Formats: sequence, structure tokens, C-alpha cells
Amino acid sequence: MSKINSETSYILGALRDATFDIRKSKNYELKIAQKEVSWLRYLQKIFRENFEISGNITKHINGTEILRIHGRKSVEKIFNISEMKIPQEYWDTPSIIKKQNMELQFDYLCGFFDAEGGLPKDPLNAKQRYISFSQKNKESLIFIRKILVKKKFRPTNLTFCGNVWEFRLTRKNDIIDFCSNVRSFHKDKIRRLKLLKRACFPQIGGGALPGVERAKLPKIYSRVT
Repeated sequence: MSKINSETSYILGALRDATFDIRKSKNYELKIAQKEVSWLRYLQKIFRENFEISGNITKHINGTEILRIHGRKSVEKIFNISEMKIPQEYWDTPSIIKKQNMELQFDYLCGFFDAEGGLPKDPLNAKQRYISFSQKNKESLIFIRKILVKKKFRPTNLTFCGNVWEFRLTRKNDIIDFCSNVRSFHKDKIRRLKLLKRACFPQIGGGALPGVERAKLPKIYSRVT
């Protein structure tokens, strides 16, 4: 398979927050745990429309919700497309993403951000304003960083801190541009992106901030088969 759509590109980035439990002839399961249940419902929709399986969302003992996808055929298909490696520090960017155009690669970046991206919890009062990407796998961050550089962002260099690799966007204009262009579907991150943009650009005032609303999916190029 060489062609994928925007939803599949996004989900491949979002899978950075997933775990696979595959035991040959015994168990085939994909799990994504999150406090933001609306995001899990959105991922569930993508799985249903592109992989013909939606799984179930259940409550977890620690207050999070878990999306569970079961079934050998579906889980193996998702696992193979994602090229997931265990442990995740060996999980490079899926080769199918590297073959796509810039728009679809940016969809992948958006899913990656919703899964693993960071920004201040209280952007209006934060001493530091930033957008961050962190991951144990270095190559995956190099790829994300290259996408941003091609889009004229000026990210920091990669550093190894706290047992993970990380880079940030710290320049005011880069933060504003990222907040305006990222297509986030994670309710809490959408809220904080709005506040972060307002903190960097206070003259916007209290109205809606363009580009940081719950995004509509871009044109679908092809359905995964």
C-alpha cells in the first residue's frame, strides 16, 4: 500500500500514544489510554471508517479512559502499517508516511502532537511559552522537526533530557503560526493552544482565534483497503 488518506496519516501519528499486545494465536489488542474521552471517540471514528473496526472505550482504575481494539485481522493490519517496534525507542517513522506529500505528512505531525506534544498547562500565566515534541525514539523527532523546518519554522535543536529526546518551538512568531495551522482534535490541547496564542498575541482580545478550533478533516485521498 502506497496511498493513504488524511485520517490514516493522523492516526499513525496518534498511535505514538498507543500500546500493542500481540501474542501469536492468543491475543491481538491495541490500547490507547487518555483522560480526554472525546479524543478517543474521534480516534474510534477513524478506526471505524478506515479499518472497519471501532473497538470499545472503557473506564480505567486510575480515572483515564481506554480505547481497546481487538481482533487479529484488524490489529495486525494497523500494527503492520504503523511498523510499531517494541520497545518504542526503536520505533522510527512509518515508511508509508515518508512517501507521502507534505500535506499528509503534516496530518501525521498533527496526530503526533495530539498524542505526545506539549505546551504549558496554564499558558496565560506561564513563565515560558513553547510548543514541544518529545519521544524516546530520536529518528521520529528528526522527521517531525524536518517537516516544521520545511514549513519555515525555526525549532530548537534536539536535546536528550529526562530519558527522552525533545525539541521545542520557542519563538513568538513560530508559536503563533503553529497555533494557527495545527489541526488538533484533542479538546484540552485545543483549549490551551487558544490561550497560548492569546498569551503571545494579546491584541487578539477575547474573541475566537482562527486556526485553533476543532478542525475539519482535509480532503480524503483514498481509503485504506
